[in-house]
Amino acid sequence: MWRGALIGLGNVAVNGHLPGWEGCDRAEIVAVADTMESRLAQQRWRLPRARLYTGVEALLTSEAPNFLDICTPPGTHAAMAHLALSRGVHVLCEKPLVLSPEELRLVCRAQTESGRILHTVHNWRYAPIILKVTDLVREGRIGTVRRLVWQTLRQGPVASVQAEHDNWRLDPEMAGGGILPDHGWHAFYVILHWLGQGPRTIAATLENRQHPGWDVEDTASLQLTFPDAVADIFLTWASPRRDNRALLEGTHGTIRLEDETLILTGRRGERIWKFEQALSQGSYHPEWFRHVREDFLREISDGSLKGENLATASLCVELLHLAKESHRRGGLPLALRGSAELESSGRRHGVLPKVSRMTGP
Repeated sequence: MWRGALIGLGNVAVNGHLPGWEGCDRAEIVAVADTMESRLAQQRWRLPRARLYTGVEALLTSEAPNFLDICTPPGTHAAMAHLALSRGVHVLCEKPLVLSPEELRLVCRAQTESGRILHTVHNWRYAPIILKVTDLVREGRIGTVRRLVWQTLRQGPVASVQAEHDNWRLDPEMAGGGILPDHGWHAFYVILHWLGQGPRTIAATLENRQHPGWDVEDTASLQLTFPDAVADIFLTWASPRRDNRALLEGTHGTIRLEDETLILTGRRGERIWKFEQALSQGSYHPEWFRHVREDFLREISDGSLKGENLATASLCVELLHLAKESHRRGGLPLALRGSAELESSGRRHGVLPKVSRMTGP
Protein backbone atom coordinates (compact mmCIF):
# COMPACT_ATOMS: atom_id res chain seq x y z
CA MET A 1 0.00 0.00 0.00
CA TRP A 2 1.51 3.30 -1.13
CA ARG A 3 1.33 6.09 1.45
CA GLY A 4 0.37 9.45 -0.02
CA ALA A 5 0.05 13.01 1.23
CA LEU A 6 -2.23 15.60 -0.33
CA ILE A 7 -1.17 19.25 -0.36
CA GLY A 8 -3.82 21.98 -0.62
CA LEU A 9 -7.53 21.65 0.18
CA GLY A 10 -9.01 23.90 -2.49
CA ASN A 11 -11.89 22.95 -4.77
CA VAL A 12 -9.93 20.63 -7.05
CA ALA A 13 -8.68 18.62 -4.09
CA VAL A 14 -12.00 18.46 -2.25
CA ASN A 15 -14.16 17.76 -5.31
CA GLY A 16 -11.73 15.87 -7.56
CA HIS A 17 -8.73 14.33 -5.84
CA LEU A 18 -10.14 13.26 -2.47
CA PRO A 19 -13.10 11.38 -3.98
CA GLY A 20 -10.72 10.13 -6.67
CA TRP A 21 -8.53 8.44 -4.04
CA GLU A 22 -11.47 6.87 -2.21
CA GLY A 23 -11.73 3.13 -2.69
CA CYS A 24 -8.21 2.77 -4.06
CA ASP A 25 -6.78 -0.60 -3.03
CA ARG A 26 -3.15 0.27 -3.78
CA ALA A 27 -2.71 3.65 -2.08
CA GLU A 28 -4.17 5.78 0.69
CA ILE A 29 -3.88 9.40 1.74
CA VAL A 30 -2.26 9.30 5.18
CA ALA A 31 -1.62 13.04 5.61
CA VAL A 32 -2.91 16.39 4.37
CA ALA A 33 -1.41 19.86 4.49
CA ASP A 34 -3.06 23.25 4.03
CA THR A 35 -2.04 26.67 5.28
CA MET A 36 -5.57 27.33 6.56
CA GLU A 37 -6.55 25.38 9.67
CA SER A 38 -10.23 26.06 8.93
CA ARG A 39 -10.02 24.03 5.71
CA LEU A 40 -8.33 21.18 7.53
CA ALA A 41 -11.10 21.18 10.11
CA GLN A 42 -13.82 21.24 7.44
CA GLN A 43 -12.44 18.14 5.72
CA ARG A 44 -11.48 16.16 8.83
CA TRP A 45 -14.57 13.96 8.44
CA ARG A 46 -13.39 12.76 5.03
CA LEU A 47 -9.99 11.65 6.27
CA PRO A 48 -10.48 10.44 9.84
CA ARG A 49 -7.20 8.51 9.88
CA ALA A 50 -5.02 11.13 8.15
CA ARG A 51 -2.70 13.45 10.06
CA LEU A 52 -3.19 17.15 9.39
CA TYR A 53 -0.46 19.76 8.89
CA THR A 54 -0.20 23.45 8.07
CA GLY A 55 3.26 23.10 6.50
CA VAL A 56 4.66 20.81 3.82
CA GLU A 57 8.14 20.46 5.32
CA ALA A 58 6.72 19.34 8.66
CA LEU A 59 4.54 16.79 6.88
CA LEU A 60 7.44 15.38 4.85
CA THR A 61 9.62 15.13 7.93
CA SER A 62 7.01 13.49 10.16
CA GLU A 63 5.27 11.20 7.69
CA ALA A 64 7.92 10.25 5.07
CA PRO A 65 5.19 9.54 2.46
CA ASN A 66 5.84 7.64 -0.76
CA PHE A 67 4.21 10.34 -2.86
CA LEU A 68 2.85 13.87 -2.76
CA ASP A 69 -0.37 14.89 -4.53
CA ILE A 70 -0.02 18.65 -5.14
CA CYS A 71 -3.33 20.54 -5.46
CA THR A 72 -2.12 24.07 -4.74
CA PRO A 73 -2.15 27.01 -7.22
CA PRO A 74 0.36 26.74 -10.11
CA GLY A 75 2.72 29.40 -8.76
CA THR A 76 3.64 27.04 -5.91
CA HIS A 77 4.12 23.85 -7.96
CA ALA A 78 7.81 24.15 -8.79
CA ALA A 79 8.95 24.76 -5.20
CA MET A 80 6.76 22.00 -3.76
CA ALA A 81 7.69 19.45 -6.43
CA HIS A 82 11.39 20.27 -6.04
CA LEU A 83 11.18 19.88 -2.26
CA ALA A 84 9.40 16.53 -2.47
CA LEU A 85 11.69 15.11 -5.16
CA SER A 86 14.79 16.21 -3.24
CA ARG A 87 13.43 14.21 -0.28
CA GLY A 88 13.02 11.12 -2.46
CA VAL A 89 9.23 11.42 -2.75
CA HIS A 90 7.26 10.76 -5.95
CA VAL A 91 5.10 13.67 -7.15
CA LEU A 92 1.64 13.84 -8.71
CA CYS A 93 0.87 17.47 -9.57
CA GLU A 94 -2.14 19.37 -10.85
CA LYS A 95 -1.80 21.16 -14.17
CA PRO A 96 -0.03 23.25 -15.28
CA LEU A 97 3.03 21.43 -13.95
CA VAL A 98 5.13 24.62 -13.75
CA LEU A 99 4.94 28.11 -15.22
CA SER A 100 8.23 28.59 -17.06
CA PRO A 101 11.10 26.75 -18.78
CA GLU A 102 13.34 27.76 -15.86
CA GLU A 103 11.01 26.10 -13.36
CA LEU A 104 10.80 23.07 -15.64
CA ARG A 105 14.58 22.70 -15.66
CA LEU A 106 14.59 22.94 -11.85
CA VAL A 107 12.06 20.15 -11.28
CA CYS A 108 13.38 17.93 -14.08
CA ARG A 109 16.88 18.12 -12.61
CA ALA A 110 15.48 17.14 -9.21
CA GLN A 111 13.51 14.31 -10.82
CA THR A 112 16.57 12.96 -12.60
CA GLU A 113 18.77 13.19 -9.51
CA SER A 114 16.19 11.54 -7.26
CA GLY A 115 15.12 8.82 -9.66
CA ARG A 116 11.52 9.44 -8.58
CA ILE A 117 8.44 10.00 -10.74
CA LEU A 118 7.06 13.44 -11.64
CA HIS A 119 3.56 13.13 -13.09
CA THR A 120 1.02 15.80 -14.10
CA VAL A 121 -2.78 15.46 -13.91
CA HIS A 122 -3.94 15.19 -17.54
CA ASN A 123 -7.49 14.18 -16.68
CA TRP A 124 -9.29 15.37 -19.83
CA ARG A 125 -7.67 12.54 -21.75
CA TYR A 126 -10.09 10.27 -19.85
CA ALA A 127 -13.34 12.04 -20.56
CA PRO A 128 -15.51 9.38 -22.30
CA ILE A 129 -16.07 11.52 -25.38
CA ILE A 130 -12.32 12.29 -25.67
CA LEU A 131 -11.51 8.58 -25.32
CA LYS A 132 -13.93 7.81 -28.16
CA VAL A 133 -12.30 10.39 -30.45
CA THR A 134 -8.90 8.87 -29.61
CA ASP A 135 -10.17 5.41 -30.57
CA LEU A 136 -11.63 6.64 -33.85
CA VAL A 137 -8.38 8.40 -34.81
CA ARG A 138 -6.27 5.38 -33.88
CA GLU A 139 -8.54 3.14 -35.92
CA GLY A 140 -7.92 5.36 -38.95
CA ARG A 141 -11.61 6.14 -39.39
CA ILE A 142 -10.91 9.57 -40.91
CA GLY A 143 -7.47 8.84 -42.36
CA THR A 144 -4.62 11.25 -41.76
CA VAL A 145 -5.68 14.26 -39.70
CA ARG A 146 -4.93 17.47 -41.64
CA ARG A 147 -6.79 20.13 -39.64
CA LEU A 148 -8.00 20.37 -36.08
CA VAL A 149 -10.12 23.05 -34.41
CA TRP A 150 -10.61 23.25 -30.63
CA GLN A 151 -12.91 25.64 -28.78
CA THR A 152 -13.36 26.10 -25.03
CA LEU A 153 -16.08 28.62 -24.12
CA ARG A 154 -16.59 29.70 -20.53
CA GLN A 155 -18.44 32.56 -18.85
CA GLY A 156 -15.55 33.21 -16.47
CA PRO A 157 -12.90 31.46 -14.40
CA VAL A 158 -13.82 28.80 -11.89
CA ALA A 159 -14.22 30.33 -8.44
CA SER A 160 -11.62 29.61 -5.79
CA VAL A 161 -12.39 28.82 -2.16
CA GLN A 162 -11.61 32.45 -1.34
CA ALA A 163 -13.80 35.42 -2.20
CA GLU A 164 -13.95 36.32 -5.89
CA HIS A 165 -11.55 39.26 -5.55
CA ASP A 166 -8.95 36.84 -4.13
CA ASN A 167 -9.33 34.25 -6.89
CA TRP A 168 -5.78 33.08 -7.61
CA ARG A 169 -6.72 32.47 -11.27
CA LEU A 170 -6.72 36.24 -11.75
CA ASP A 171 -3.24 36.66 -10.21
CA PRO A 172 -0.58 36.42 -12.96
CA GLU A 173 2.14 35.48 -10.47
CA MET A 174 0.12 32.63 -9.02
CA ALA A 175 -1.71 31.44 -12.15
CA GLY A 176 0.87 32.20 -14.85
CA GLY A 177 -1.79 33.90 -16.95
CA GLY A 178 -5.52 33.62 -17.48
CA ILE A 179 -7.47 31.30 -19.77
CA LEU A 180 -4.25 30.26 -21.59
CA PRO A 181 -2.63 28.19 -18.81
CA ASP A 182 -5.98 27.26 -17.27
CA HIS A 183 -7.52 25.65 -20.37
CA GLY A 184 -4.77 25.87 -22.97
CA TRP A 185 -2.88 23.15 -21.11
CA HIS A 186 -5.85 20.76 -21.53
CA ALA A 187 -6.10 21.58 -25.24
CA PHE A 188 -2.38 21.03 -25.76
CA TYR A 189 -2.07 17.57 -24.24
CA VAL A 190 -5.29 16.29 -25.83
CA ILE A 191 -4.30 17.55 -29.30
CA LEU A 192 -0.78 16.16 -28.97
CA HIS A 193 -2.26 12.77 -28.13
CA TRP A 194 -4.66 12.87 -31.07
CA LEU A 195 -2.19 14.05 -33.70
CA GLY A 196 0.77 11.99 -32.58
CA GLN A 197 3.28 14.59 -33.79
CA GLY A 198 5.48 17.24 -32.27
CA PRO A 199 4.40 20.78 -33.25
CA ARG A 200 6.78 22.87 -35.32
CA THR A 201 5.48 26.39 -34.61
CA ILE A 202 2.98 28.22 -32.44
CA ALA A 203 1.37 31.65 -32.89
CA ALA A 204 -0.86 33.31 -30.30
CA THR A 205 -2.94 36.40 -29.59
CA LEU A 206 -4.13 37.14 -26.04
CA GLU A 207 -6.99 39.56 -25.35
CA ASN A 208 -9.21 41.03 -22.66
CA ARG A 209 -12.52 41.07 -24.50
CA GLN A 210 -14.79 41.42 -21.50
CA HIS A 211 -12.52 42.25 -18.57
CA PRO A 212 -10.12 45.06 -19.54
CA GLY A 213 -9.19 45.65 -15.90
CA TRP A 214 -7.86 42.15 -15.33
CA ASP A 215 -4.12 41.51 -15.15
CA VAL A 216 -4.61 38.24 -17.07
CA GLU A 217 -6.17 37.50 -20.47
CA ASP A 218 -9.76 36.33 -20.74
CA THR A 219 -9.39 35.15 -24.37
CA ALA A 220 -6.66 33.35 -26.32
CA SER A 221 -6.40 32.43 -30.02
CA LEU A 222 -3.62 30.04 -31.02
CA GLN A 223 -2.41 28.18 -34.07
CA LEU A 224 -0.05 25.22 -33.95
CA THR A 225 1.54 23.83 -37.10
CA PHE A 226 2.56 20.17 -37.29
CA PRO A 227 4.31 18.21 -40.04
CA ASP A 228 0.96 16.90 -41.33
CA ALA A 229 -1.64 19.20 -39.79
CA VAL A 230 -2.65 22.60 -38.48
CA ALA A 231 -4.48 23.06 -35.15
CA ASP A 232 -6.47 26.21 -34.31
CA ILE A 233 -7.37 26.73 -30.65
CA PHE A 234 -9.81 29.30 -29.26
CA LEU A 235 -10.24 29.74 -25.49
CA THR A 236 -12.34 32.33 -23.69
CA TRP A 237 -13.74 33.34 -20.32
CA ALA A 238 -15.91 35.94 -22.10
CA SER A 239 -18.58 33.70 -23.62
CA PRO A 240 -22.36 34.01 -23.00
CA ARG A 241 -22.48 30.21 -22.69
CA ARG A 242 -20.42 27.26 -21.47
CA ASP A 243 -19.43 24.87 -24.25
CA ASN A 244 -16.69 22.70 -25.73
CA ARG A 245 -16.28 21.86 -29.40
CA ALA A 246 -13.69 20.24 -31.63
CA LEU A 247 -13.39 19.38 -35.31
CA LEU A 248 -10.92 16.93 -36.81
CA GLU A 249 -10.68 16.93 -40.60
CA GLY A 250 -8.91 13.97 -42.14
CA THR A 251 -8.12 12.67 -45.60
CA HIS A 252 -11.12 10.29 -45.40
CA GLY A 253 -13.63 12.08 -43.20
CA THR A 254 -14.34 14.27 -40.20
CA ILE A 255 -15.04 13.97 -36.49
CA ARG A 256 -17.13 16.68 -34.83
CA LEU A 257 -17.28 16.95 -31.05
CA GLU A 258 -20.17 19.13 -29.91
CA ASP A 259 -20.00 19.04 -26.10
CA GLU A 260 -21.98 15.83 -25.42
CA THR A 261 -22.42 14.77 -29.08
CA LEU A 262 -19.88 13.09 -31.35
CA ILE A 263 -20.44 12.91 -35.12
CA LEU A 264 -18.26 10.78 -37.38
CA THR A 265 -18.53 11.30 -41.13
CA GLY A 266 -16.44 8.96 -43.25
CA ARG A 267 -16.43 6.39 -46.02
CA ARG A 268 -18.99 4.32 -44.14
CA GLY A 269 -21.40 7.22 -43.85
CA GLU A 270 -22.36 9.12 -40.72
CA ARG A 271 -22.57 7.87 -37.16
CA ILE A 272 -23.62 9.79 -34.04
CA TRP A 273 -22.88 9.07 -30.38
CA LYS A 274 -24.55 10.81 -27.44
CA PHE A 275 -22.76 10.91 -24.09
CA GLU A 276 -24.33 11.27 -20.65
CA GLN A 277 -22.12 14.13 -19.63
CA ALA A 278 -21.18 17.11 -21.77
CA LEU A 279 -17.46 17.81 -21.92
CA SER A 280 -18.09 21.28 -20.50
CA GLN A 281 -20.14 19.97 -17.58
CA GLY A 282 -18.40 20.22 -14.20
CA SER A 283 -14.86 21.23 -13.35
CA TYR A 284 -13.34 18.54 -11.14
CA HIS A 285 -14.26 15.08 -12.50
CA PRO A 286 -13.17 12.51 -9.88
CA GLU A 287 -14.11 9.76 -12.35
CA TRP A 288 -11.50 11.07 -14.81
CA PHE A 289 -8.96 11.55 -12.02
CA ARG A 290 -9.18 7.86 -11.10
CA HIS A 291 -7.63 6.98 -14.47
CA VAL A 292 -4.83 9.50 -13.82
CA ARG A 293 -4.37 7.95 -10.38
CA GLU A 294 -3.94 4.50 -11.90
CA ASP A 295 -1.44 5.75 -14.49
CA PHE A 296 0.59 7.40 -11.72
CA LEU A 297 0.55 4.32 -9.50
CA ARG A 298 1.52 2.12 -12.43
CA GLU A 299 4.42 4.43 -13.23
CA ILE A 300 5.78 4.42 -9.68
CA SER A 301 5.12 0.68 -9.26
CA ASP A 302 6.60 -0.88 -12.36
CA GLY A 303 7.86 2.01 -14.51
CA SER A 304 5.79 0.84 -17.49
CA LEU A 305 4.83 4.42 -18.36
CA LYS A 306 8.04 6.08 -17.19
CA GLY A 307 8.74 9.32 -19.03
CA GLU A 308 5.51 9.45 -21.04
CA ASN A 309 3.61 11.96 -18.95
CA LEU A 310 6.61 14.16 -18.17
CA ALA A 311 7.50 14.37 -21.88
CA THR A 312 4.01 15.68 -22.62
CA ALA A 313 4.05 18.13 -19.70
CA SER A 314 7.47 19.45 -20.74
CA LEU A 315 6.18 20.16 -24.22
CA CYS A 316 3.11 21.90 -22.77
CA VAL A 317 5.37 24.17 -20.70
CA GLU A 318 7.26 25.18 -23.84
CA LEU A 319 4.02 25.81 -25.72
CA LEU A 320 2.72 28.08 -22.95
CA HIS A 321 6.01 29.99 -22.86
CA LEU A 322 6.16 30.48 -26.63
CA ALA A 323 2.48 31.42 -26.84
CA LYS A 324 3.10 34.33 -24.47
CA GLU A 325 6.22 35.32 -26.41
CA SER A 326 4.37 35.14 -29.72
CA HIS A 327 1.70 37.48 -28.33
CA ARG A 328 4.38 39.94 -27.20
CA ARG A 329 5.72 39.90 -30.78
CA GLY A 330 2.35 40.66 -32.33
CA GLY A 331 1.25 37.08 -32.97
CA LEU A 332 4.42 36.07 -34.80
CA PRO A 333 4.72 32.27 -35.33
CA LEU A 334 7.61 30.94 -33.25
CA ALA A 335 9.48 27.68 -33.77
CA LEU A 336 9.70 25.22 -30.93
CA ARG A 337 13.28 24.74 -29.83
CA GLY A 338 14.27 21.14 -30.33
CA SER A 339 10.81 20.12 -31.54
CA ALA A 340 12.26 17.24 -33.56
CA GLU A 341 14.09 15.95 -30.50
CA LEU A 342 10.95 16.30 -28.40
CA GLU A 343 8.96 14.36 -30.99
CA SER A 344 11.58 11.62 -31.16
CA SER A 345 11.75 11.38 -27.37
CA GLY A 346 7.99 11.38 -27.09
CA ARG A 347 7.63 8.53 -29.54
CA ARG A 348 10.26 6.51 -27.71
CA HIS A 349 8.20 6.93 -24.54
CA GLY A 350 4.89 6.38 -26.33
CA VAL A 351 3.58 9.88 -25.66
CA LEU A 352 3.32 10.76 -29.35
CA PRO A 353 1.99 7.59 -31.00
CA LYS A 354 1.90 7.56 -34.78
CA VAL A 355 -1.88 7.72 -34.90
CA SER A 356 -2.38 10.51 -37.42
CA ARG A 357 -0.56 8.65 -40.18
CA MET A 358 -3.06 5.79 -40.25
CA THR A 359 -5.45 5.53 -43.15
CA GLY A 360 -8.99 4.24 -43.05
CA PRO A 361 -10.31 1.11 -44.71
